[in-house]
Amino acid sequence: MKINKRKIGNTNIEVTELGMGTAPIGGWPIEVSEKEAFNTLERAWEKGIRYFDTAPLYGSGMAEERLGKFIKNKNRKEFVVATKVGRLIFDTDSSQAVKKFIGSSPNKDSKFNFSYDGVMRSFEDSLQRLQLDHVDVLHLHDPDNHPDHFNEAKNGAIKAMIKLKEQKAVDVLGCGMNQNEMLVQLAKEGCFDCFLLAGRYTLIDQTSLEELIPICEKNKISLILGGVFNSGILIDPSPNSYFDYIKLDENWFNNLKDSLVRIPKEHETAKFWLNKAYALRDACEKFNISLKNAAIQFPYANPIVITCVLGMTSPIQVEENFNDYENKLPREFWDFLCRNSNHISTNYNMPYEITFICILCFEI
Repeated sequence: MKINKRKIGNTNIEVTELGMGTAPIGGWPIEVSEKEAFNTLERAWEKGIRYFDTAPLYGSGMAEERLGKFIKNKNRKEFVVATKVGRLIFDTDSSQAVKKFIGSSPNKDSKFNFSYDGVMRSFEDSLQRLQLDHVDVLHLHDPDNHPDHFNEAKNGAIKAMIKLKEQKAVDVLGCGMNQNEMLVQLAKEGCFDCFLLAGRYTLIDQTSLEELIPICEKNKISLILGGVFNSGILIDPSPNSYFDYIKLDENWFNNLKDSLVRIPKEHETAKFWLNKAYALRDACEKFNISLKNAAIQFPYANPIVITCVLGMTSPIQVEENFNDYENKLPREFWDFLCRNSNHISTNYNMPYEITFICILCFEI
């Protein structure tokens, strides 16, 4: 089966509906050898994946370097690469480096920098690591991580990104983060073609339907989705599951709040999210399908979604994800979710064919 393509906003850039995220080949959450990374990229290519998402953060440049070596001998017109700005890689003593990415250089680390000059430097460094002379998609990366970053980004980073697009060094401007609220603000800036949204438009969490998706539709901003499994709860839900990168134990709410990934609502507890996941899993079992398959299929009904970016650590994982992309689910399954939902959005006008995406809270 050929992977379909969708166009980004008002641009002429098309991406495959299934994209590969390169954080795993940068060493998150486990170490991946260079050989295995290359084999994973090659299998993704064989399956027809032509959209690759990377960032300086991933392995302090290691993911970009590995991707650059892989695409060096590929036809430049056949693939689309997205990278990010907002962090700079710097040399450091190995004892001082904070290592979230396993196997990356012990003498390199990254730090936030949303200044104009910082973005220009970060972009040039990325071009060298990727061995490219321009980048198709450039995302502003996590400006929501600290209260000061948003203003710094508006006054520096965004201006630099616009300049790079004017210089034709970049084709598409985007922004990637885990929350809706700041993206709603950025949608009003008028310069973004797409947003990379992690975790807020998934089978279990569709909070982006409230404000973000309507304003994106109005402004012709496409959505690239990350985190479609919500850190694993939509693969195999259990008390050991993670949601928004935090383990779903009794401390989940406070730990998430402290993490600055996003600010949880008062009703959100570990039990709340686990019960939703269990209910969705039970619904899948009624139709003899996997929860993971449903999680991958869910977003594509909405035309504003152009691709789902999945992190992959091995050729086997590529095969599994491709099979779940290929395996379309019966209409009866989505109808069942609609009938058993206890909150269907009433302020979002959509054709019946995709009304199931308006499920905000599955009956538990």
